[in-house]
Amino acid sequence: MKKILSVLLAVVMIFSSAAVCFAAGKNEEIYPAIIVAGYSSSSLYQVSEDGTRTQVWGVNMDEIMSIVLENIARIGRGLGELAFGKPELVADIVGQAIVDMYGVMAYDENGTSINNIETFSTKASETQFSYLRKNENGEHMHEAYIMSTVRDIYEEKYGVENGNDYIFSFQTDFRQNIVDCAADLDRYIDSVREFTGASKVNIFAVSHGGQVSATYFSLYGDKKAVNNAVLTVPAIGGAALASDLMSEDVVFDEETLFYFIENGMKLEYDINWLVRANQLGILDDICNLIMHNYAKKVIGYWGSIWDFISVDFYDELKKQLPETTLNSEMIEKSDRFHYEIYPSLREKLKECEENGTNIYIVAGYGEPSVTGLQEQSDGIVALSSSTGAVSAPFGKRFSDGYRQLSTVCTDKTHNHLSPDMTVDASACYLPDSTWFVNGLFHGMTWNDDYSESLCSDLLFSEKHKTVFDDKNFPQFKYSTNRCHSVTGAFNSSVEGFIANGDDTFTVTNLSHDYKMKLFGVSCVGAGLTFDISKPIYLAPGESVQIKVNGTIPEESLTTVDITISYKLIGSITPYGTRTLVFTVMNGDAPQYDGDYSDANRPNRFDESLTELQRNLLEKTGLYDLLKMIFEILSSLLNMFGRVC
Repeated sequence: MKKILSVLLAVVMIFSSAAVCFAAGKNEEIYPAIIVAGYSSSSLYQVSEDGTRTQVWGVNMDEIMSIVLENIARIGRGLGELAFGKPELVADIVGQAIVDMYGVMAYDENGTSINNIETFSTKASETQFSYLRKNENGEHMHEAYIMSTVRDIYEEKYGVENGNDYIFSFQTDFRQNIVDCAADLDRYIDSVREFTGASKVNIFAVSHGGQVSATYFSLYGDKKAVNNAVLTVPAIGGAALASDLMSEDVVFDEETLFYFIENGMKLEYDINWLVRANQLGILDDICNLIMHNYAKKVIGYWGSIWDFISVDFYDELKKQLPETTLNSEMIEKSDRFHYEIYPSLREKLKECEENGTNIYIVAGYGEPSVTGLQEQSDGIVALSSSTGAVSAPFGKRFSDGYRQLSTVCTDKTHNHLSPDMTVDASACYLPDSTWFVNGLFHGMTWNDDYSESLCSDLLFSEKHKTVFDDKNFPQFKYSTNRCHSVTGAFNSSVEGFIANGDDTFTVTNLSHDYKMKLFGVSCVGAGLTFDISKPIYLAPGESVQIKVNGTIPEESLTTVDITISYKLIGSITPYGTRTLVFTVMNGDAPQYDGDYSDANRPNRFDESLTELQRNLLEKTGLYDLLKMIFEILSSLLNMFGRVC
């Protein structure tokens, strides 16, 4: 009898271990987290007739090095021709390498995979982080850097032994249509719930993962299987990059591209402005040649690429497809996304919220597309796509007195206008549940201390949160990526705004490595001065409060520009400035004229230049450098005047 009881007990323990593992105490359930990663994150394998699996997608440095060595002479000749403005040979070398390495992943004109391709695994048991770390040497752990923070929160918040037991890595064939990826996610969520015994899951989605998740909510949200979903820099309505590539009209914005690199590497010195006077247009030619002659052979009929093309460009670009593709199931599914799913997304996401799923969006803005599309974006995904918000054209702002549209959020007490008056969030998919970070580039949420804290808080929130609930997480925030060096805010207003009662200005050194020497703070748009009589030294991460003198304008929905001048002691490019825009909320607003204004108002430096001088400085790439020197010298003279 003892043996029988022991066997029965063992069986019960085996089948209940997962459920017990995911229960914290008697009343609190721990929801596992599923990471729905960005585009092309899942490894893909070709399956032969005998069942042999060969990896066909994933970075293979040995194969890349082999191709380089085999073509070393041609590469040398190609680089020589490139120096004389002839990109064809380099484009041929790179393009043929793409076809050789990834041609096996191509779809035919019917939108069907030519070869039998599958993902690493669709089972929860084999894609749990702890399993992947133990059995796969950490491979297939999506966004492992981000999830290390999530793991620690599980362990600290719930007192579990191994937070990796609670994190799962969703795998999908990213080539297929978004409706198919969403169906994969639906099955995977059920698998995780069954494996863990949890009633619901949490979702952390990145980029393409945001599009997958949003489509999942549209099609399967009524299952109420998700507790919290945090969609970061989501490509919900597509990505500008796909439209530019498929139209073969890539025009790289090199300055933005280098700035993208600065943010990604968290560089604490500036390199982006160095290319302003030396645009590298040859990159455009190379990219477009590769796309036209080679890459389209591989990706031209992938459903996901066509789902990535925004509604504005979709119908026009479809005209380039052969009739067999236009009549294929792949285009039928893409049509469904563009004409049925996406237009009704606001209503579907709202329904999910009303049914108990907390959906949060965290997006970046303030940059044009790296491929030249002049829209508010995070460098890759347009703001209108990621959030549904309405924005002024890039480089412009809404004119003074602008009233938000309130087409989705109709609560007149809610202010959804960005401090720089470029974004109207009242028209978002989810106006009260969407956060914006000015200067946050695509895929770099965890490079920004503020965004990391916000996303972590939302992922583990125990009740629905809005942008008005926590003053530490305002709806609009300037990026705190260390590459920006410095940030500032007034003491009484919501961050990014200024009103009566604001009498101090807090400056924070964002650097992790360098001590900062603060020279001064200046204002354009209001008669404000800042009480700095001598340089202020700030340790990495340290803040200082500075007394503000003068009168705040009694006119709401206008803006003022605040410029901070500083030196990072020991940095390669030690001197710098950062200009932050604040909206005045103080008194009646002027009548809005229905137009846009230039985002960058004339400053003290501009006022000292003729139009000819400014154009010359911009063409030679010296404008930013001399403007920075002007601001620093002005701050030093201001200090000298105070001392005297």
